[in-house]
Amino acid sequence: MQFSQVKGQQEVINRLISVINRNQFPHAVLINGKDGYGNLALALSLAQYISCTDKKTFGEAVSSGENKLIGDSCNECPSCRKYSKLMHPDLHLFFPNAATDKVKKDNKSSLFASEFRDFVSGSGAYSDVYNWLSFIGAETKQGVINVSDANEMVSLLNMKPFESNYKIVVAWNIDRMNLIASNTILKILEEPYPNTVFIFTTEHIENVLPTILSRVQQINLGPLSNEIIEEELRKLHSSSSDEEIKRDVLLSEGNLLNIQSEFLEKEKEYFELFVQLNRKAMMYRRNVFDIIAFADVMSKMSREKLKDFLSYCTKLIERCWQYSMGINTLQHPLAMVEEKFRNNYPQFITQNNLESIFDVIERTQKNIDRNANAKINLTNFVIKFGICLERR
Repeated sequence: MQFSQVKGQQEVINRLISVINRNQFPHAVLINGKDGYGNLALALSLAQYISCTDKKTFGEAVSSGENKLIGDSCNECPSCRKYSKLMHPDLHLFFPNAATDKVKKDNKSSLFASEFRDFVSGSGAYSDVYNWLSFIGAETKQGVINVSDANEMVSLLNMKPFESNYKIVVAWNIDRMNLIASNTILKILEEPYPNTVFIFTTEHIENVLPTILSRVQQINLGPLSNEIIEEELRKLHSSSSDEEIKRDVLLSEGNLLNIQSEFLEKEKEYFELFVQLNRKAMMYRRNVFDIIAFADVMSKMSREKLKDFLSYCTKLIERCWQYSMGINTLQHPLAMVEEKFRNNYPQFITQNNLESIFDVIERTQKNIDRNANAKINLTNFVIKFGICLERR
């Protein structure tokens, strides 16, 4: 993958190119941002550029905000041709995985290498963990980078490079690496073998172990510009009106994944579920049995989908608080939801309960990660959410 295939992020890419060309690139970096900002795409194009034997130079950008790349991989040398297919022997890919019908036990990333190549090819490296797990038939599982992955990483890096000057590890969503696996790679991350490069990505930097964070240099990606989002929307939805395009640009919040039809359908489903959640929560003193029945329905969702829904709740509640405070109301995505909700619900989110609501959601997500009993966890969540709403 080339830098030219990454949507936006030219300023970040140009800084990376300059550092590489000065032979000052660190041995380990962490790309932090939403998957829809281009985390994986940047990681793969960066790996290809580092190993390219005929790097191209296009001249310096005149200004920091200029949409012009100062260089790229050639995409023609033997190294680039193998990298473009994710089949270079010195490229080692790690990503969240789980047991499936095909791999029933002892699962690790290398056993899904072919599927991952197909997944990246089909998505253009713009997708998320939930879609990946669905792709391999593990949507009901929690994908992790496990100790088998970590042991394989250490073993592979023990060997000399086969063809390139560098051995490169790309670990997508390193926050999904469990504690044992994380501890396994600490030594090699702190004292790497010569010509070894680690490129990690994360959407949730708060879940990355501090011991890993202290050993990497952080690269932060920001939302894509409205112009880029609009351009991509017009490619996907050529029949949409200008008003619909404008609405979807706002809803995307600079995230390329948020303009896909699947996302819009999911947003509608989650919004309806959020409304139900609030109705049940506000009645917690009078009808606990309804809450238990609602929690039972929710508990049948996959754990990944539950966590995704709770993240949606956090985002929507934050929007409601901003809207009630009059922050950027004309351009705010909440302006696009139904008027009745927009006019009534934000009054329930105040400075008095905002932090406690976020805390309840976060603890519920952590309990899901710990494989807590889903029905009990969600029943507790709905009741505590209702208590928070009363404290407005």
